[in-house]
Amino acid sequence: MSIASSSSRSLRSALKRPTGFRHRGAVTELPLFLLPALSIRYQSSSSPSDTPKRRDKERYNYNTSLSFSESPDPDHVHWRRVTAAELTSRKEPPTRVKMLVRDFIDDSLYNPNYGYFSRNATIFTPPKEGFDFTSFADTAAFQEAVAERYEKEYGLEPTTGQTGGLGRQVWHTPTELFKPYYAQTILTSILQTYKLNHFPHEPLILYEVGAGNGSFMVDSLLYLKKNHPEIYEKVEYRIIEISASLAKGQKSRAEQEGLGDKVTVINSDFFKWDGTIPGKEKKDGEACFVVALEVFDNFAHDMIRYDIATLTPFQAIVAIDNSGDFSLLYEPISDPLIRRVLAYKRLLPESSSTMPPASSPLLRSNILRSIYSSLPFSPNLTQPDFLPTKAILFLETLRKLLPNHRLLISDFDVLPDAVEGRNGPVVQTRYGGSMIPCETFLVKQGYFDIFFPTDFELLRDVYSIIMNSPSIITSSSPSSSGDATESKLTASHTSSKKTGALTPTSTQTQTPLKAIPTDFFSGVKGFKRRKINIFTHNDFVDEFAGTSTSSGRRQNHGAGNGNGNGNEIIRKTTLKNGENIMKQLYNNVKVMF
Repeated sequence: MSIASSSSRSLRSALKRPTGFRHRGAVTELPLFLLPALSIRYQSSSSPSDTPKRRDKERYNYNTSLSFSESPDPDHVHWRRVTAAELTSRKEPPTRVKMLVRDFIDDSLYNPNYGYFSRNATIFTPPKEGFDFTSFADTAAFQEAVAERYEKEYGLEPTTGQTGGLGRQVWHTPTELFKPYYAQTILTSILQTYKLNHFPHEPLILYEVGAGNGSFMVDSLLYLKKNHPEIYEKVEYRIIEISASLAKGQKSRAEQEGLGDKVTVINSDFFKWDGTIPGKEKKDGEACFVVALEVFDNFAHDMIRYDIATLTPFQAIVAIDNSGDFSLLYEPISDPLIRRVLAYKRLLPESSSTMPPASSPLLRSNILRSIYSSLPFSPNLTQPDFLPTKAILFLETLRKLLPNHRLLISDFDVLPDAVEGRNGPVVQTRYGGSMIPCETFLVKQGYFDIFFPTDFELLRDVYSIIMNSPSIITSSSPSSSGDATESKLTASHTSSKKTGALTPTSTQTQTPLKAIPTDFFSGVKGFKRRKINIFTHNDFVDEFAGTSTSSGRRQNHGAGNGNGNGNEIIRKTTLKNGENIMKQLYNNVKVMF
């Protein structure tokens, strides 16, 4: 069995996907209980009073290629508007409700009773000491060894029975596959900064958000204990984990490894955390490092689309009818978090990430947009634009709770088989031993993984705005006043310069904003002003695992700043054919630090 037939998202870019079921033009049938959720309707929010001709035109323009079925249930105006937080006590997915796209995705992934992560997800576990990489002839031999362990540990699911062959999805993460060397590489990058700025006067405080099986925690602390005992004495490791079962396992593993006195596990949703540490007095402004490994990809996004003629954005709403079928409705932007994200983007230099997802000629000409939108069968909305609203809320929360942090993120920057739209997600499930991608995120809650690529350049720039601007975020809640935040952002960066046709029309009249100069992003405030670097996965390994000898940072910091273990990491992760296994996989991953 090849690893490609059983692997999860993390190895997708390096391995060829086997031929199997696809949502588009499928020949393999999914269980009947899933079919209603896959019978998707993408609908407009046109008024029932419109003439039939007008309804048909709008329905076509709003719809995708999936369906041109009838209009949404006219009773949807009476359905309750809900959030994911309000659904946590439900045992079954709701009906006759409406919610933002991010709430639908949050509910699908994180609902404690039927969410994907509470029922169908398992983290791949390598041998206790990790793989002996030097014993493998090449990358293919390593992949085969992983596949054999996968089948031995997790097996294959039967294709019959109540769940019809739908099985657990098993994540393969760099931390697990390259244990313990990937953790040591990341820790090396942290130690360089810590030794330069804080040692020996301040403790090394590490926060990990979403620690999984706790492998990064164990590998990092054991490495410190063995190689840097003077730092280990001062280390405080804090995990913020939303899953009660994972939090319990992390605490147990720390105690088993003799690390219990160094580790504090906080079982909380990061967005609901108030910053307190159990058993410790809260210290304002303490320097710390925050690590998020493959966390941002599962942060829910919102979906907006722009009116072609006016470039006015509309937020998408998921409507669930009495039978559990889904429709998409569009309404003017009213959500405060979406409005804040759009306000941040308007402050940035013009780029493909900040402008509406339309061709350059359309963006630059009002007349051309008007002509284009009036053509027969032309769409009146742009393609979907998936906004990283929860990721931005995460950054705002960091600013509020841990203002003197330094952030390290590792995640996917591009994904194949994604849903149509800018930064569209991959939606997949495991069926009969194969990974099945879908072409829509509107799927039965709890049975599908939904994860997004990260636009690291956009994330870095918004992060710079959040950290460098005056304290304008007064609450980490998505429902915080978008008007107040937006007006303060506008007041900080107003200009008499006109932005013309390139500025999307908002839901209210706004002062034109002057783009922030590029050199604004040379660094962010915190415990020290520092540059924000974005590395490809290979460049990060080169920089901090010891293969790059010409790097400016390497020459400046040297082995004495925590990088002396580099050659050892490279030697132990090099295969017999001379390839380094950490550089052969995960080519679609980037690191921001």
